[in-house]
Amino acid sequence: MAAMQTTLTARYTANGNPVAVIELAEEQLTAPADGQLLVKMLFAPVNPSDINMVEGTYGVKAALPAVGGNEGVGRVVATGGNVSGYAVGDLVKPPGARGTWRQALTVPAAECVKLPASLTAEQAAMLYVNPPTAWRMLHDFVTLADGEWLIQNAANSAVGRCVIQIARALDWRTINLVRRADVVSELEQLGGDIVSVETPDTFKQIKTWTGGNFPRLALNAVGGDSAGTLSKSLGAGGQLITYGGMSKQPIKLATGPLIFKDLSYRGFWMTRWYATHPAVERDEMYAQLAKLFVTSQLKIAVEKTYPLTEVKTAIASALQENRSGKILLDLR
Repeated sequence: MAAMQTTLTARYTANGNPVAVIELAEEQLTAPADGQLLVKMLFAPVNPSDINMVEGTYGVKAALPAVGGNEGVGRVVATGGNVSGYAVGDLVKPPGARGTWRQALTVPAAECVKLPASLTAEQAAMLYVNPPTAWRMLHDFVTLADGEWLIQNAANSAVGRCVIQIARALDWRTINLVRRADVVSELEQLGGDIVSVETPDTFKQIKTWTGGNFPRLALNAVGGDSAGTLSKSLGAGGQLITYGGMSKQPIKLATGPLIFKDLSYRGFWMTRWYATHPAVERDEMYAQLAKLFVTSQLKIAVEKTYPLTEVKTAIASALQENRSGKILLDLR
């Protein structure tokens, strides 16, 4: 390839409404030097965290100007010198911190993760945010026994759907609370053992649903009164893990269950996990998740795919409620 090329990116120079501040821009692309890969991007999702990053409301802020997107997949099209373990044609995860809403990038090989060739590019593009969040919350707080129950709200969210499928594959049973009756049948077909529209009396039904075996793990992405429902539904020594606040309301927790059941309330942020755990743990997790994808035990639904040139429309679609799946950017 020539020493320099240009690549199309979705860039922002100020924080704000993503539909307003994201603009298409060409950037110079250098040939890979020693230890580097030239990666042609294939697909990247539009995640809530991507939108929050552009808005400037996420837990960390990107140095501006920045390219949007922190998740995606590409294929190696050229390698620099002194690169081992990678070859032209390999499917790879590029580093999200560099921005994934772009057609190509030159990046150190050490910052990439090689992926199994058996993965489809669309599914591989969504392997690093929602499935790992579900995986870590299911493994890092409570050691679940075969057939044990767990409970979650926002069960029709992307993470919630991953929780259902991973738990089913690992022989754990799920109680899944939602706000819309129209998603109940879909989540049951996905593998949810109990799927129910949440009401003020939901916690009273837990004993019936579980035969008195109250869950020890609850996953909260809503906050407000819904978090209180989860906490009241926990058994002795249970843990409530909060990873989102869709209601934008403070978490409301009952004092009695906290004291008399010895409950624990924890927060979880996937970004922090990545920053505090070694690459070997990350890669082991990716390998386990990839197996679930390849064996069709885990699948992330896609509602619509847009070309990079329609990134503003893609963002607007991702901001809509009641979507049936992810919004993907086709970067090819």
